[in-house]
Amino acid sequence: MGFGTGIASYIAQPAIMIITSGKRRTRFIAVGILSLVLIFIIHLLNFANSFSNPGELSTSMDVIASCTTSNSKHLTDSHSTTVPQIPNVVHQIWKTTDLKTYSTQIDASRDKWEHTLGPLNYTIKLWTDEDILQLIKRKYPWLLSTYEAYPQNIQRADMARLLVIHAEGGIYADLDVYPTSATQIQCLQSLNLEAIFAPTSGTRGLSNHFFMAEAESPFLQWALYEGKRRGGATSRFIPIPYLQVFWSTGPTMVTAAFRKYAWLYGSLRHRLGVLDDGYTREVIRHEAGRSWHGSDGRALNYIADHVRMDSLMVIAAFFSCVLGVGYAVRRHYF
Repeated sequence: MGFGTGIASYIAQPAIMIITSGKRRTRFIAVGILSLVLIFIIHLLNFANSFSNPGELSTSMDVIASCTTSNSKHLTDSHSTTVPQIPNVVHQIWKTTDLKTYSTQIDASRDKWEHTLGPLNYTIKLWTDEDILQLIKRKYPWLLSTYEAYPQNIQRADMARLLVIHAEGGIYADLDVYPTSATQIQCLQSLNLEAIFAPTSGTRGLSNHFFMAEAESPFLQWALYEGKRRGGATSRFIPIPYLQVFWSTGPTMVTAAFRKYAWLYGSLRHRLGVLDDGYTREVIRHEAGRSWHGSDGRALNYIADHVRMDSLMVIAAFFSCVLGVGYAVRRHYF
């Protein structure tokens, strides 16, 4: 080997290493992207699984499509003779008592609740972060370590709403939820049900932006235990924060808690109700402020608002296939 050839070889080696390194990096990136897409699809499927049977909740609890004095009497006759008391208290939660910091886009609904239900002897109660912490220390010390360890504030807010209603009973409303009819709200309180939730995905799931329950509700106690169980290390394996919230403390958790509760306790499940999606608008108006959402939440909500779930699955599967084929071709030829 001549001197010139040796120099050429010496110069070429780094170039070859760079090219080889570039190929490896490309493969690594491709594998990483494919893995993330597959993980995302799995999470979407797991999220959708709780709502996979549109009729499942309707066979396990009352779906309330209207509320009048007559069907209030009917429900009272058909359920337990013990009339549960859902107090005339509306609970809301914010970081501090200064609601001006809530949003720059919508007004907090507290004044609207005061105007609508205040004259009817309802109390509108605002809980701060410090109030919630003191409640947990006083009445729910078994939850304190989990509550403080949640990685996101919205997870604490999700659990806080369950806590205040379990502790005192009454109505919970997010600050972007506004009353539509005081008469309908009063009627719902008279239905002799332990708890009533707003729906999500039609009536396939339970939402937590608006609900009411008697104090010491057994189902809310069950949901608190489920939130604690999901708030451990398991939820930290969910890479998308938005889905982590829904699974650990949000509507997905509440719905899953109900399904387990209904399966274990049989007829007791029928003391729970969910509002029919159409009827909900006669009770409340939800502006869906989504103040806690990050970029992942905004993206997923945009998709949910504009793309059907089955179409989303097809799109996700298509891109997964494209990435998989692309990686296989690259690996074979390069």
